[in-house]
Amino acid sequence: MARIGKNVLESLTRSMYADSRCVYREYIQNAADQIDEAKKEHPEWEYNVFVTIDQHHGSITIEDNATGVRAKDVRALLIDVARSAKERGVNKGFRGIGRLGGLAYCKTLKFETSYYNEDKVSVISWDAVRLNKILDDDTDDRDAGEVIDDITKVSTEQDKSVKECHYFKVVMEDVTDGKLLIEKDIRDYLSMVSPVDYSNHFVYRTKIYDFMRAHNLHLDCYNIFVGQNQLFKDYTMTIYDAGGQECDKVTGVEFWYEQNAKGKPMYWGWYSVSGLKGVIAKANNARNIRLRCENIQLGDESACLRFLPNDKQRFVRWFFGEIHVISSEKLIPNSQRDYLREDDAVREFECSVENNFLKLEKLCYQASHLRNEEKTVNITTKREEELIKKREKGFNSENEQRKVEAELKDIRKKKTESIKKLQRMKKEMDENESPLRQLFSPLGLTDPQEYTLPESNTLFDAPSVTKKEDNLRIDKSIYNKFTSQEKKLIASIYSIIADTFSNNMGDVLIEKIEKEITK
Repeated sequence: MARIGKNVLESLTRSMYADSRCVYREYIQNAADQIDEAKKEHPEWEYNVFVTIDQHHGSITIEDNATGVRAKDVRALLIDVARSAKERGVNKGFRGIGRLGGLAYCKTLKFETSYYNEDKVSVISWDAVRLNKILDDDTDDRDAGEVIDDITKVSTEQDKSVKECHYFKVVMEDVTDGKLLIEKDIRDYLSMVSPVDYSNHFVYRTKIYDFMRAHNLHLDCYNIFVGQNQLFKDYTMTIYDAGGQECDKVTGVEFWYEQNAKGKPMYWGWYSVSGLKGVIAKANNARNIRLRCENIQLGDESACLRFLPNDKQRFVRWFFGEIHVISSEKLIPNSQRDYLREDDAVREFECSVENNFLKLEKLCYQASHLRNEEKTVNITTKREEELIKKREKGFNSENEQRKVEAELKDIRKKKTESIKKLQRMKKEMDENESPLRQLFSPLGLTDPQEYTLPESNTLFDAPSVTKKEDNLRIDKSIYNKFTSQEKKLIASIYSIIADTFSNNMGDVLIEKIEKEITK
């Protein structure tokens, strides 16, 4: 009979996860599976999962109140590795290896349980310090089973006080990774990773559930608490910039529902509709489109970047939302739960998601074009107003009048072109029922139909001044006390000042001179 070397235990503990926080996900996943089993026999019970972090003593406890484990089954279910009674494609976990993950991040790992209607408490203690010494000792050639026997202790004691209790508790003592003891960070992490419900504060929760009912979909949700706080997915209606300031609003959600080549449901999901002003900053706990199976996140927030080429991946970060893999015997998580097990079904899945994500890229470009055109309209409108005011005040010289007329004609042309582009885009979006239709009023973009096109007039149409018009500053009545020669001199001075000084400095100086000489 072949032997299994001790180093397999290193793969299942110290080398199992790139992110130590994954141990929380694994133990919560196991608790969820136990709750699912308990509901079959006791649907009337209220089930909860409690995560308690004791930073002072360096300990973590994850406890559920499902049925617990029978005393006679403790050794077989909780010590034997890679043996599990869970059903592939049905249960969230099925390999029987995730429970060892905690050994990499504490000195002692304990499983404590009491089965419903048994007056016994069973405790299994794993010595992680001893395990590490054995794994690091190249002269120790024992196989994995012998090492497990060495580092574990099992005890079962009578306790009449627990006869009405039913629970399973994971305790990590003397935690060696401080990151696991920061309660707020763990709460934020688990709110996006765990199988929990959407918060009632997320307005589109109802729309998501309406979509699920219409497609006969189900979402497993559990009552999970970190300390005194129950977890909900941390989706909000507001998007913040890197400095924590509000920069965008969510105005809707859009959906995917895709089937495989055999016509069977493959995945469903949703994504946020907002102003799409760029990558959503890390100040937002809910960011990026997350990949989920059985409502548990696979990998981290960047897992869905793989569905687009490197030069397009940034567009996934302009949204938040979820892709829910519909669990089957083909689409199942790998052992690290950072993605799906590779096979032909996964490649079909990837191709479908990529096609949908390329549509997201198109939305990003369209949103950018919309904002650019409206920016042009706003800038040209402002400049148009400034030039009209200058005209009303009177020009400092005929040369200035020519320049203003030419500029006014140019910006009115640009404004007209941008308004017409916006109107065309709006019409196309309405016809195609594009999610970006919502950009025009809730998010600050003016409906193109409300823009005022520049009116045709002499000032707009004339390419240049062909005759003197009574629109010079010196033609105003306040200059009537001056002779024609004096007016010409004053006009020459104004013209030199206007040509010499940039921006508004010339106008300011001319106004001061005008005020003094026309007293």
